[in-house]
Amino acid sequence: MIARNLDAALMLARHSVPVFPVNADKRPLVKLGEGFKHASVDPDMIRDWWSQWPDALVSVRTGIKFVVLDIDCVKHVEAAQWYGKASLPITRTHVTRSGGRHLLFQPDERFRNTSSRICRGVDTKGINGCAIWWPAWGLDVLHGDVLAPVPDWIIKALKPPPPIAPPSPREVKTSAQAQRKVDGIIRAMVEAPPGQRNALAFWGALRFAEMVSQSLLSRADAIELVVEAASRTGLPRHEARSTAHSAFRIRLNEV
Repeated sequence: MIARNLDAALMLARHSVPVFPVNADKRPLVKLGEGFKHASVDPDMIRDWWSQWPDALVSVRTGIKFVVLDIDCVKHVEAAQWYGKASLPITRTHVTRSGGRHLLFQPDERFRNTSSRICRGVDTKGINGCAIWWPAWGLDVLHGDVLAPVPDWIIKALKPPPPIAPPSPREVKTSAQAQRKVDGIIRAMVEAPPGQRNALAFWGALRFAEMVSQSLLSRADAIELVVEAASRTGLPRHEARSTAHSAFRIRLNEV
């Protein structure tokens, strides 16, 4: 196994894929944890690293020769269901230590580093990302001679949500300090990954209820802010409104 890790690292370097060593918990062993920034194709450097950490896993810097769709379909049932239904092209696929899948695609600068944006348990590794090279561990490689382009629908799914607009037609009037707080709460709600949208909608509603109790917002404005922000994540407006009212009853001690 130890020789296999070093051999794989040197092989990747010969193909201009920068590598660096990580421990069993996938933490970089070089440069204070900033491994991907110091990934190398220098064979002497690589040999030196693996002489210091002979059992280190091989991690690769993504975005240069390929990007990676990381599907944790064992730990997350949502990811397994998504993978089973997704229309994905045949491409090089690595089986991971946990039983998940790394799907490799051609480099694409639009392919961003994200965590659970597409679906809970589905991450993407693009430019300045990194991924473990599980074939060095002896795990299976499927379709090893194919590297497909990233499907356009995945690129579209990775685009950040549009900026949140204030509720209309009501104009929310707050101090500059309160507005910064409002913007921060909304940003956290809008950027909620799948699987956390309900929880962050409720959290945001509690924060806005606190602002109402401090006379920084009117109740009507606060509820509309919750509804508008939560709906941008795909939460139905009636469900967002119900969440807001529930949070307000709890925070404001309403019957």
